[in-house]
Amino acid sequence: MTNISETLTETIKDEKFQDVIVDLSETTIDSLLKDGVLKDIPIIGVLFGIAKTTLTVQDKLFTKKLMVFLLQLKKTSNESRKKQIEKIENDNEYKTKVGEKLLYIIDKCEDHEKAKYIGKLFQCFIEEKIEYDNFLRASRSIELTYLGDLKRFIKDKWKDMAMEEGGDLLGAGLMDAIYSSGESMHGNSSSYLKLKVSYIGILIQDLLAE
Repeated sequence: MTNISETLTETIKDEKFQDVIVDLSETTIDSLLKDGVLKDIPIIGVLFGIAKTTLTVQDKLFTKKLMVFLLQLKKTSNESRKKQIEKIENDNEYKTKVGEKLLYIIDKCEDHEKAKYIGKLFQCFIEEKIEYDNFLRASRSIELTYLGDLKRFIKDKWKDMAMEEGGDLLGAGLMDAIYSSGESMHGNSSSYLKLKVSYIGILIQDLLAE
């Protein structure tokens, strides 16, 4: 794990990062994996080396998620990537290195679409649009949310909703439960729980909107 995580970190920080992935796209990853061309990228070369022979289906799926994640960083500058990663690496508050943490997060993505969201969030961290803690919180929320709901949550900018409609989003941290006062049909005042988009939910909607 240490060797892979360190290689991932060095791949992202490498000044030639853009040169390596400039011609890649989500549509070409599968064919390039099949041909073994991606082995020229350091982190992928390490994965191929560990496998020793051909990659298993699970290896290929993880590699695709990893490559889709990396593609989202294509437009970031080398200076920004190096600065932000080293800031976390040198902070004693974080016991897990950035590369290792990213591998854990990407591995938990159910498919490459979620890995793309994670990559966009990490791009925002590199560009200092989001703090590292909130990147981790948002990544966890994405992991816990059904992909279909997540897409609609972002696209339609879901706001307030009834408790029974968004319990899963509450559990994922995208919603907060709040008490709201109202009036019953008999004219009596009453309080009930409703859901309101959380701070992390708003960040995800704003940063991941197409």
